[in-house]
Amino acid sequence: MRKIITMILFAILLTACGTEENGQEKKFETTKQAPTAEVIQKEPSEKVKNEVNVSTTKKIETYAKNIFKLTTIEGKTLHVDEAENGIIFQEHKDKMVFLIFFGYRCPPCLSEIPVLKKLVEEKGDKLEVIALEVQRLPEEQLKIFKDSKKLNYTILSGEHTENSKFISYIAERSQWTGSIPFLVGIKPSGEVGVVHVGGIGSHEFNKIFNELSK
Repeated sequence: MRKIITMILFAILLTACGTEENGQEKKFETTKQAPTAEVIQKEPSEKVKNEVNVSTTKKIETYAKNIFKLTTIEGKTLHVDEAENGIIFQEHKDKMVFLIFFGYRCPPCLSEIPVLKKLVEEKGDKLEVIALEVQRLPEEQLKIFKDSKKLNYTILSGEHTENSKFISYIAERSQWTGSIPFLVGIKPSGEVGVVHVGGIGSHEFNKIFNELSK
């Protein structure tokens, strides 16, 4: 019963739009959530007496691969790896990523669409926008929404089980409570540089882009 109540509360939070959190900057939890592996790397030692070859070993912590396999509304797969202080989308390595949680009936989210489209047109070679719809619009209707708005960036539905788990994962690491629009700005290295709740205009988006490019 407790689990059901928790799920209902989380679903309600996902419909929130324009709360007191808007305009706030948040932090991204750097503690890795997924299991990691440990490998042994051998390093040649300096010459030792009697010409005996000796190797030293050291432990290197690696980051988990394929912690999520997300599905776009076109049926394409996005593979997510963990990185130091962030995440990496395998299909968009070496590109900045704006990960955005939005709602189809959220006015501030809708206001950001023209700005995001222009950013992709101007900076698409360096920037990837990945937007997750979190107000649970059925996927077929979400496809119509994308076509009607002429969106030129990647759209994912929160209806998919794996996509939904990813939303929960990001929420936990960023202390996100459900207010939208919600932005996680990820550097080309995979490090999260910005976590922001609330609507953002053209000037702010460009400022974030420039900051993450450094």
